[in-house]
Amino acid sequence: MDSEDRTRVLDAPRSATGREWEVFVREDADGPLKHVGSVTAGDADAAHDRASDLFDWTARDVWVCPADETRRFTAHTLGGESA
Repeated sequence: MDSEDRTRVLDAPRSATGREWEVFVREDADGPLKHVGSVTAGDADAAHDRASDLFDWTARDVWVCPADETRRFTAHTLGGESA
């Protein structure tokens, strides 16, 4: 798929209760970094703790990134969001 086929998803807040964090994991040194979900927490350390509790995996690397700093692009409409 060409990147020209994707449009940027609007940056409306997705949580009314706190800062949203995107969670990415890498299971082994040679594996790809994969997005596994999101959590709501006040800071990166709390987001890491919450992600570890919710997803209950053993991953080599866990990245938490502020959702409002993450840009999403898609070629389709996401659950009620307009692209």
